[in-house]
Amino acid sequence: MKYYILLIILFINSLTSFGQMSIEEVSSKLDELAKKQIGLTEKVEVNISGIPLSSFITTIASEHNLNVSVDNDLKKVIVSNFYDALVKDVFIFLIKKYNLTVEFTGTIIAFKSTPTAPIEKTVYKPKNIDVSYKKENTFLSMDLKHDSLSRVVEAITKVSGHNVILAPDVKEKLVSIYIENRPFPSAIEMMAKSNGLLVEKDMDDVYYLSKNNIKKPNNSSKNNRSNSGGRQNGSNSTDFKLELNGSDKIDIEANEVPISDIINQATELTGEHFFMYDVPDGNTSLSVENVSYETLLNNILKGTEFTFKKEDNYFVIGNRNTEGLRMFELIQLENRSIETAKDLIPADLLRGLESKEYIELNGFMVSGPYVQIQELKSFLRAIDVVVPMVQIDIIIVRTSKSNSLEVGSKARLNDKPTTTSGQVHPGIELDLGAQTINGLIKAFNGFGLLNLGLVKPNFYASLTALEKNGFLDKTSTPKISALNGHEANLVIGTTDYYEQNQTSITNTNTGNNIAQSRVYIPTEANLSITVKPFVSADEYVTLEVKVEQSDFVERLAPEAPPGKTSESFESLIRMKNGEMILIGGLERKEKNESGEGAPLLSRIPVIKWFFSGRTKVKEKSKLHIFIKPTVSY
Repeated sequence: MKYYILLIILFINSLTSFGQMSIEEVSSKLDELAKKQIGLTEKVEVNISGIPLSSFITTIASEHNLNVSVDNDLKKVIVSNFYDALVKDVFIFLIKKYNLTVEFTGTIIAFKSTPTAPIEKTVYKPKNIDVSYKKENTFLSMDLKHDSLSRVVEAITKVSGHNVILAPDVKEKLVSIYIENRPFPSAIEMMAKSNGLLVEKDMDDVYYLSKNNIKKPNNSSKNNRSNSGGRQNGSNSTDFKLELNGSDKIDIEANEVPISDIINQATELTGEHFFMYDVPDGNTSLSVENVSYETLLNNILKGTEFTFKKEDNYFVIGNRNTEGLRMFELIQLENRSIETAKDLIPADLLRGLESKEYIELNGFMVSGPYVQIQELKSFLRAIDVVVPMVQIDIIIVRTSKSNSLEVGSKARLNDKPTTTSGQVHPGIELDLGAQTINGLIKAFNGFGLLNLGLVKPNFYASLTALEKNGFLDKTSTPKISALNGHEANLVIGTTDYYEQNQTSITNTNTGNNIAQSRVYIPTEANLSITVKPFVSADEYVTLEVKVEQSDFVERLAPEAPPGKTSESFESLIRMKNGEMILIGGLERKEKNESGEGAPLLSRIPVIKWFFSGRTKVKEKSKLHIFIKPTVSY
């Protein structure tokens, strides 16, 4: 029984001792254990140097008859000196200094190294390059802050499809710029300038970025450079200086040097190959740095009678009219019609070229020198951009309100007796016959001093008391679309006709023939809206708006043409894409009062209602027009 109790106590002690204990808890545990293990209270006098920690702990335990367990990984070398120090204090010192973990199992003390928390590996996440591109209008936006130029160029190429190449010495350069919605060539040029770079564009629309090493020339620097070891011709070294810059770029300084000499030495220096059908004559002067061989040929032959053509891996140079230097190329347009593009081509670009319209493929078949074809191709690419389509939502709101009041009486004679008839509700429109009127007269004659005589059988009277109200609210929402810079028209209206009689007289031997005819002439009353949109680069829309409204009014005579009133206004407004604006309103008021009656009596209050008739008409109408442009590509 005692044996089982001892096992339970040891098991509980092991559970309470499991885990890393604080220094205070370890010290308290050692004090409690020292009551059973006298060796913990014994003193130590030792001077150690170069002994592993595990060996030192086991040596002390062996000297003072203590039960210890030490991990083999406690191999730290210690250097210490203990004099009259208690064993338990030495243990606490070692635990503190070397961050040890202690476990107690009965009288056994286990020393272990404290496991260190695993260090989380930081996963490198490349910074997102903020570049966006709109294919509809070739607009590029960039928000760069110390970003790698190589990663920026990679992002631009992916989103835009334009190839951008870097020189080897700028691949590690960091660039910063903020550009919002600018055309692609302008955005690339602005980025290059703001970061000390030079941008070049070849015939295939490939952009090349390199370090801008251009310096302002001065006499001393020019002389020094001309004396450095560069390739020179037989003339004075200060007239011609040509050096290789990198693998395929060259720096040239020339003053009235023959074009053929520049081509020959540039070809030899760059390792290019060429066939020269005709030797270019004339001299030229230039001072350029970091240019390619093709760019050099393009510029020094421009304006002369000579040109070049690039084949697979060589260049062909000669007179523009030489056989083999003429090219044939179909230049197709993607976003514009050749019918509109042909009128935009300058005459100078077509000089020396033969161009035919290829309507089925929406392109131009061009024949001529390579350089001129490339110039024409560059121009057509520059104008072959997406033309914005503007959808214009128009809301037309019409309101009309009218009120008419007709009150009065009329007395008349008919050729035969009239019976009482008419409307009593709503409104009063009655014709009172002689019998009814005589009945009323007889009824009144017995109540006053005045006795009225009876009316004749053919007499009758008309009484009118009628009010009319009207209200009209009409909304129309038409939509029209137009290309940027082109008009869009909307016409809503009605057509009426009037009669026109024509008489023609023809003289014959037997007399005059008279022919009569009737013709119905149409006339229109319309609401006409004309809108001409202009979309700017920042997608604001300028609208030229013209509104005309006409309405029919009462005819002067049944056979006369209908009367017509007209209102119009013009406006020039600028608004943001997708916004709605009230461009204007037309308001019209009309008031008409008329009356007829017996002289003098028709002006006396109260009595006038029995001796006159009056009509009042009021009309009020409003027209409001809202416009909302939406730009699409």
